[in-house]
Amino acid sequence: MGDQAALEHALLEHLQVAPLTRAELARRTGASERWVQSALDDLVRGTYVVRRPQDAGPADYEITAAGSGRLEVVEELLDSPLKMMGKVFVATVRDTIRPRQVQPADPRDLWLSDDDKAVCGEALAAHYVAGRIDRTELERRSDLLSAGKTRRVLEQVFDGLPLPNLTDPVTLPPGSNPPTWGSVALLLLPVLCIVLFIAGSIWSSHASLPTAVLFTALVVGVLLWQFRGGRGRK
Repeated sequence: MGDQAALEHALLEHLQVAPLTRAELARRTGASERWVQSALDDLVRGTYVVRRPQDAGPADYEITAAGSGRLEVVEELLDSPLKMMGKVFVATVRDTIRPRQVQPADPRDLWLSDDDKAVCGEALAAHYVAGRIDRTELERRSDLLSAGKTRRVLEQVFDGLPLPNLTDPVTLPPGSNPPTWGSVALLLLPVLCIVLFIAGSIWSSHASLPTAVLFTALVVGVLLWQFRGGRGRK
């Protein structure tokens, strides 16, 4: 796997200069054409390289913007491995603790946050002071507000009364809870361990840099995908 990653990196470096054929890439890298073709197929599937058929002669292979970006990541890791690992870790933390959801079709199905309830509670109190509702009605509507999960309940809470202005909703699905620092720490612990392990291996010259980059990106991507998937199912 490490040799495959190293070959892919070498191919991208050669293609960064100009489009080349498989035979030319094999000559420049010293690898067999069969091995080069396998690596090129993987790069094409990953959209790092595109195959350009020619009217006469073998096809050329050309690097894409994604392939250039992959090279830049490796080069940054070469220049400053610990800094690059830190960027990966910080990006993982930021993406993990940022709440998100798919916007529902009906705005009334938006999650009713604690801040929303506080604003609505103040509005109910103002209506009570203004004499628009009595104490019994205030308590009844306040109970409805407290038990509500989505903004749909506000139709009952403010029946016959003007609705307060609420801020843009926090993007969490109805009924789900924002991630706690405990869950964030539990998720990021393996990422931190892997980052430290790879950084130590690079420092002692025991790890292939392209392999380290690909392995780190793979692990972080899988962990984020699992975490997002878990939030989406709640």
